Amino acid sequence: MSIDRKTADALYRNNFGAFAYATFSIVHPGEPLIPNWHIDCIGYRLEQMARRLEVASDAQPTGDEISNRLVINLPPRSMKSFLVSIAWVAWVLGRNPSLRIICASYSEELAYKFSRDCRALLESRFYKRIFRQTRINPRKSTESEFETTKRGYRLATSVGGTLTGRGADILIIDDPTKANDVSSHVALRAANEWFSGTALTRLNNPAQSLVLILQQRLHADDLSGVLIERGWPSIVIPAVAIDAEDYAIADDEIYSRPAGELLQSNRDSMQALESTKREIGSRNFAAQYLQNPTPPDGNMIKSSWLRRFQTTPRRDKFQSIVISCDPAGKPGISNDYTAIAVLGILEKDFYLLFLNRGHWTVLEMQRHIISLASQWDPTQVLVEDTSSGMGLIQLLRENTTLPVIGRRPKQDKETRLSRHQGRFEAGSILLPAEASWLADFESELFAFPNGRYDDQVDALLLFLDWFLESGQYLQPISFPTPFVVSRPRNFPG
Repeated sequence: MSIDRKTADALYRNNFGAFAYATFSIVHPGEPLIPNWHIDCIGYRLEQMARRLEVASDAQPTGDEISNRLVINLPPRSMKSFLVSIAWVAWVLGRNPSLRIICASYSEELAYKFSRDCRALLESRFYKRIFRQTRINPRKSTESEFETTKRGYRLATSVGGTLTGRGADILIIDDPTKANDVSSHVALRAANEWFSGTALTRLNNPAQSLVLILQQRLHADDLSGVLIERGWPSIVIPAVAIDAEDYAIADDEIYSRPAGELLQSNRDSMQALESTKREIGSRNFAAQYLQNPTPPDGNMIKSSWLRRFQTTPRRDKFQSIVISCDPAGKPGISNDYTAIAVLGILEKDFYLLFLNRGHWTVLEMQRHIISLASQWDPTQVLVEDTSSGMGLIQLLRENTTLPVIGRRPKQDKETRLSRHQGRFEAGSILLPAEASWLADFESELFAFPNGRYDDQVDALLLFLDWFLESGQYLQPISFPTPFVVSRPRNFPG
């Protein structure tokens, strides 16, 4: 049954879901919008929030009213930005062109992209026909901000940007943290502090102004996680349903999603999602696609990922042997440990051959490294270039002919380990089936990053970072003659 244009236009003005479906091709020409229940679910809640704002009242919301706060968590490429930052912003401005809206994303480039798409929608013939009273002021139309002739506006900024003098009836934070900062506590903390200390202070009427956070989950302590923990209402939709759950999609209409169901079965497949999981690692997949940033065991590395070797290959079977040392600042028993690891490279696999830790002086560190070098004939010795590491590097270069490299990590340990998770999960890290040092190392590794110590993990990371950044993975390393450790000059005792 077809309806006339006048009736259809009235539907678009009053039903956000219909408006979103109708305008997708304007923003994404040539791309078909595949109808799905999650679009209806989000559209229904957004329409409720918009109508809440339209009701002039100074009363605080009660439990029976729709909240003016909302967190939306969706997997990548699920149209959350189109629905909220573009289509919904255009729709609410069409209904009330005097609204003041601030939209922030982790980068200006992304924020401006959403702003351009929204402005293109307002300038379309379709939109001008639907909302005749909403027009962009030609004197105030830039990449970062456009204003309506009724003095409303849409302001785009980056998370961390200044908002002095600007007010918002609607505040939208769209992807506050980029995926590359998934394990950076500094980036997560900065985004959360900016939201609480800057963005929330810009609300024109905190009791009525709307605040929406939308993102794919990245970390247990990302902005969504913090706000959900505080009790904010949320719509959390994983790519694969972990448990059966009901979602409101219209008045008196519920979509009951069974456990195991794909979010968009006519577009996605379990095979494709499993491939994505292998590519990005299960921890990142759990966060970004399942909206569950904390794995069931709470660890970055799972014991099932580690392969074991019963017998150590002969020295001449390895392409390279590397000694990696994370020196502690002070030797006292109350301080961190110094950790020294020996690793063998065999094609694409890394064998953790030996590991030791202790509260040692710089001379004792030197003694341990020389002893290990005489046993393993290393092709490289890596030392973390800290204050104590500088002294160790100098001693080794003066007293031995070992090929010593000082390295200074550029990121925190959790971020660095996340870079190598896929290597662990692929089974490229091998541990011995039995070793005297094995229990201590495994305890530290599986507790990371929440354990008391991480020195042995850091020694391993020093090696993995060197391997990745030095280009060693590009081609096999061959050493036709074994490296010989000379008798150290002036070696004490």
